[in-house]
Amino acid sequence: MDEFFVNIVYQNKSVKFRVVNPSLPLATLMSNLRRATGKDGRLIFDFPSIDETGAPLDYFFGKEDTTVNEIRVMRPRIGKEEQTLFDYGIANGDTIYLVPDPFPG
Repeated sequence: MDEFFVNIVYQNKSVKFRVVNPSLPLATLMSNLRRATGKDGRLIFDFPSIDETGAPLDYFFGKEDTTVNEIRVMRPRIGKEEQTLFDYGIANGDTIYLVPDPFPG
């Protein structure tokens, strides 16, 4: 398989990220991204665990819906089915977004 890259955007920062296996569940890819470091050895993205109001945060990948110009969350699981980048039609070179999602604490 050829190399697979996605552009990941979060807080005005865009990073070209190599996905070793785009068939992995989104939850696994998010876990890998949380630990991903750049060439300088520092984490690529800062994932605050709480928002400015003190609410705990979870993170999801999102995809732009160009018909309504908004970011749609790509849920990591629908029913019992783990979702992958391919389930959401993400292709090599596409842009996806990190979407912080506060949940009630």
